[in-house]
Amino acid sequence: MIHHIVLLDEEQDLRLERGILISGSKRIAVETLGSLQCFASRVRWSQSALESLSIQCPVVMARWESMRKKWVTFGLALKARHVNPSAIWDLCRLPAKQATQHASDLIYAKVCNQQTLLRSLDPSLPAAPNLRENSFSRILRLESRYARFFWARYFSAAQADLFAREKRKATHPLNASLNYGYGFLYHALEWQCLASGLEPSVGIIHRLRRNRPNLVCDLIEPFRCCVELTVIRSMDRVGDKKAMAAAFASMMEEKWAYRGGRFRLRSILRLSVESFVKALGSGKRHQPFLLHARDACL
Repeated sequence: MIHHIVLLDEEQDLRLERGILISGSKRIAVETLGSLQCFASRVRWSQSALESLSIQCPVVMARWESMRKKWVTFGLALKARHVNPSAIWDLCRLPAKQATQHASDLIYAKVCNQQTLLRSLDPSLPAAPNLRENSFSRILRLESRYARFFWARYFSAAQADLFAREKRKATHPLNASLNYGYGFLYHALEWQCLASGLEPSVGIIHRLRRNRPNLVCDLIEPFRCCVELTVIRSMDRVGDKKAMAAAFASMMEEKWAYRGGRFRLRSILRLSVESFVKALGSGKRHQPFLLHARDACL
């Protein structure tokens, strides 16, 4: 059984003894962990616990900054990680046509997934936005227009008195939960990129920015619907950080349709990154995650 831990107690220290993670009176085998979320800012970690956890699973540290009104999150990176030089070389030398195709597939998958989510709320909507030509510029314009369409209907379905997404300085618990959920998924995907030997700072859609894993920002696009679906399913708990952290941990263990089978989301993240790595070297198209209508049911 895979366990996902949420740390809330400020007074407990974390240490490792013979492969067992110990926090106060609680003990758990490190090899059974799927993720760890820490909301306690004063917990003391032993060096062996930090090193062991960074290799085993995504570890997300989170803190709510009341002055900036936002969740600040960061993940533990692997200290001595596997590097895939051929994949990094292929990514850096990706031809413009192939890079455009990958970027278009990722963004269009995001839009289609959000449309599938909306159709679970309003079945009268079409299956996917119409797009006559699969060009990157068209899809970027489509994404920009579609964002206004999507969030207006999403907030209406959530019965939230909101008119826009607050990416920074979120004042509404719904927006704060979305921001934290994206951050949690972001660090889990970054961990998978590092485990696959990729360099997360080299992306294909987002501009290069210092200290930002641009590739993770690209690959996370089709998976945003998972966070949005989890939040709208947990509307009665959006103000409770413990409950929402548990909801996002459960999200990683839920089974979703992907490439003809059903897998846990943490496995789909790994399979998606592996598919992207294979597409870089072979010239084939990457297979982004597409939300199935059955999985979008509330």
